[in-house]
Amino acid sequence: MSKAAATEGAPASKKKSKLLIIILGSVLLLGGAGAGAVVFLKKSHAPAHGAAAKPVDKHVPIFAPLDNFTVNLNDPQREHYLQIGLTYEVTGTDVADAIKVQMPLIRSKILLLLTSKTADELASPQGKAKLAGELVALVRAPLANSPTASTQTEDRGVADVHFSSFIIQ
Repeated sequence: MSKAAATEGAPASKKKSKLLIIILGSVLLLGGAGAGAVVFLKKSHAPAHGAAAKPVDKHVPIFAPLDNFTVNLNDPQREHYLQIGLTYEVTGTDVADAIKVQMPLIRSKILLLLTSKTADELASPQGKAKLAGELVALVRAPLANSPTASTQTEDRGVADVHFSSFIIQ
């Protein structure tokens, strides 16, 4: 009987030990994953030792869209049209408000600039980049005299211009 009792107790003991090993392994695995997550999150939020912390740029761009322009391009051999959508990227709501106040003057200057261009000038990426630079300079000029915009900086609060559409026909 002692031999039979010993053989019946062995499978139950093996099942319990396997279950205990599985439970302990799971607990260790979950604990390790949790510890790894904590270490990873701390490293991603804290600067490395000895390295200077980079200042966080809290500048959120503000966009000032303009109505689309459709103009005849300056091409004596053939009629070409340009349809363009512009959105200015500015540094504050005061600059966006100043652009709205100066809108008739800005639109007039943009129309004059666009009608002076040829289709060949605007077809290349370099031509589009040059036009973008001219459009930024063009909108900064009226803002220099605007009482509503902060004009302390050279860029007058106008960071860039973006094309929302650009069609040459």
